[in-house]
Amino acid sequence: MAGFGKVAMVMAVVGAGLTVVGSAGPSQAAGQQRQEGHVTGDAWVSYSLDPGNPLRRFVVDAHGNPYKVVGNKLVWGDARGTVKFDHPVPDGNGGVTHHWGAIAVDYVMTAGPVAVVSGTSTGNIGFPRGMRLSVSVYDDPRGRRFDRLGFSWGVIDPSCVPSGLAPAPFTAYESGKGYTVRAAELPAVSPGVEPPDAMVPCPPAAEPAAGAIPAG
Repeated sequence: MAGFGKVAMVMAVVGAGLTVVGSAGPSQAAGQQRQEGHVTGDAWVSYSLDPGNPLRRFVVDAHGNPYKVVGNKLVWGDARGTVKFDHPVPDGNGGVTHHWGAIAVDYVMTAGPVAVVSGTSTGNIGFPRGMRLSVSVYDDPRGRRFDRLGFSWGVIDPSCVPSGLAPAPFTAYESGKGYTVRAAELPAVSPGVEPPDAMVPCPPAAEPAAGAIPAG
């Protein structure tokens, strides 16, 4: 929704302008187990921008880190898992039809109770295969009924979502297990490691297929 493009966003990359990586710290010791962030859970959330049909379900199972070192070069994305989401739509007969979408995860960034999970569409409900989508998760220490989640196609223009960029978690918990964020420190980087390549510019927005379910 382009009209809400000024909503504050969570930038969860290590630094889009990263040019010097050598000062990031000592390399990870040989044989040391790599730490990973973990984001899991399942909940129905309320999306206030669609008051006539506000409920959405998000099932998150994501594990990993925001980057890795390949050879002597830092590369964005070192994660796996899925985010599945349900957009129920009234069927006109008093019931609803469930429309599921999915994200193939390649990026996980965690810090305390907050996480950003990013990946690409598997090709569903208005999102062409390969389109980048992101969600943010807040695992509230007070309990699951205070948990929150944000999704990149909810309050910003979704046509260009860089890896690791998601809106603040703007939805409110309604029901379900809630979400758990297990944070991990950023992976260590040795002095002299080369910075990552520039992110690929966003392609022109693809037109949804005829009859596609609205993504919001």
